[in-house]
Amino acid sequence: MKVLITNFIIALTFAVNAINAVQFKVICAPYDYGGTGVTVYIDGTPYQMQSVNNDILYEYEYDGMPTNYYYEITGASGQNENTLFKGNQRTWDPERTTTLYEVFGRRITLGDDMIETIPRMVEPLKGYKKFSKLFQEGELNVINVHMSNTNYNELISMTKKANIEYTIEFDLYTPYEKYHFTNATISLSGQGSKNQDKKPYKIDLSPNEEDEANSEIFKRKEFKLRSLYFDRTYIRNKLASDIAESIGLPVTQSSFCRLYLNNKSYGFYELSDMYKKKFVKRFFDPPENAEKKPIYGTLYKGVSSLDTCGENFPAYFYSEPDETIRDLYECIVEPSAGYDTHKDVTTFIKWLEALPSNASLQQIEEKLDLDMLLKNTVLEYMTCHWDGYLGNGNNFFLYAEPNNGKYHLFSYDFDLTLGKYCTKPQLGDFDTYVTTLTKGKTYNCQEGRKSLIYTKILKNPEVRVLLDGKIKEIAENVLNPKALEKRVNYFYNFYKVDMYWDVFCRNGIIKTQYFVNDGDEAPKTKEIEEEYNGEGSRSLLNVFIKEWIGGIANTYGVSIPQDPITEGKFGTVGGKLMTLGNNNGDNINDGDNNKNDDDNKNDDDKNQNSSSGVVIPSYYFMPVLYTLICVILVWTIN
Repeated sequence: MKVLITNFIIALTFAVNAINAVQFKVICAPYDYGGTGVTVYIDGTPYQMQSVNNDILYEYEYDGMPTNYYYEITGASGQNENTLFKGNQRTWDPERTTTLYEVFGRRITLGDDMIETIPRMVEPLKGYKKFSKLFQEGELNVINVHMSNTNYNELISMTKKANIEYTIEFDLYTPYEKYHFTNATISLSGQGSKNQDKKPYKIDLSPNEEDEANSEIFKRKEFKLRSLYFDRTYIRNKLASDIAESIGLPVTQSSFCRLYLNNKSYGFYELSDMYKKKFVKRFFDPPENAEKKPIYGTLYKGVSSLDTCGENFPAYFYSEPDETIRDLYECIVEPSAGYDTHKDVTTFIKWLEALPSNASLQQIEEKLDLDMLLKNTVLEYMTCHWDGYLGNGNNFFLYAEPNNGKYHLFSYDFDLTLGKYCTKPQLGDFDTYVTTLTKGKTYNCQEGRKSLIYTKILKNPEVRVLLDGKIKEIAENVLNPKALEKRVNYFYNFYKVDMYWDVFCRNGIIKTQYFVNDGDEAPKTKEIEEEYNGEGSRSLLNVFIKEWIGGIANTYGVSIPQDPITEGKFGTVGGKLMTLGNNNGDNINDGDNNKNDDDNKNDDDKNQNSSSGVVIPSYYFMPVLYTLICVILVWTIN
């Protein structure tokens, strides 16, 4: 009996020691740095980490309770976090049995305490309640795409545009979880940016919806990876989207991630939601038919093209031949009624052309969402969205409600706003902006033609009163330096190490090639820092915010406060999305459970194909339990 009990105590001791082992996890591509692996230094002692699948995740199990630790790329000179962090090593959290999914060289994994927001000016739209935790604040996602060597070699050998779609597997890491997906696809995305070496991508999850855990992630079946190629701040689109949300415009979510292709570093990307049927359903609440299926109107994307003179041909809503209309207004969501996809935009153009320049507000609002138009106009003006509707007749959406309903216009794609290439417009009132922005532009080889909405609606005297009031309201509450400065600083402080890593990737690591090299060189860390230090030309982010946005406020008699504006009438934009219930599901209860929708059908929380990054700590109760059992057994023996 004593022998059995003694053996039981020995076995229990081994079990408790195994439970008390802790795990280190770090994401790194050591070969990109000239290394051969990753070492973790725990309280000064080195331990070689292992990559189970020979990919970017390195792990080590340690028997004991660490105090301080850091990572080093084995065999790579200078790639040592103790040096990179200037001796400020990582500190072990004694309440965990594992690290989060950490990233080599990134000191801060969770930025919850760093998050800064902007004021929310108006009541939130219904669509915001359906936001996804895929685009969480204060976190960095990591995506590692696995494709066949044949497809990868084809991708990096491409020298001109082509429609590609590769079947892939990919891992998505949040700080807490690792998700693995199979039977997904990756394709090129974007327009001009796909010509560059760092390319934008679109990822679609498996179409097999019977395997729910493999066909969606946090209620999203697809997402874009925006390359941020031209934006030295990396945040212009995100910041402008936050402003759009604050003032009550329909907008997609986005966050940031690091991208790896076949375990190789490919840069810092913006992870973005899509403008598809689900977006329409969230923001425009289409009616349902007898089978409870949504009845969609038509969603168009305004896309400027080239005219016969080789100049920009803006989508300004003038009558044109059918072929031109189809080129300028790309149909993104087709009408459920099944009629010609460009009927609605043609009807809108005819209505707009027939509208008197002195039309009453009632006449305008019968067919057009005027409040949305005014907000969007202010957004384009105050962020200098020169590549939007008013300037290039580009980068906007028009949604036509079904059954001859209203039209809604709103902009998107803000990475060339907030100072980027804003050299032509002169600072002044709204008319000065439009006049100088369009000076010298042609429309189908004709000079001097402005957008039809500007000439027919925005110059209308009654509308102009409303527009001026909207400019003042937005400048006072959200679009001013004191409302934006903390949010901008948060983005820089939390993501600057990722921005610098992107510079590293774009200087020799990325293997995909230019289709058209426009001479725009890879960014330098100095150029990133200049965007944020508040000195220099108006093209730099913080200078633009101070001089252009602040200047417009002064033009319209809006006083800029001395202290930061931290909260609006309806709270804030940009805070942490709070988790409700299952950590594996969507973080916002969107109440959108219509199984008959053919776009992103399932909205219920799902158990994802994941491995947890956080487990219940055992340090406090296991030793006590072990001691109690041993005491009882010794007492029994005696």
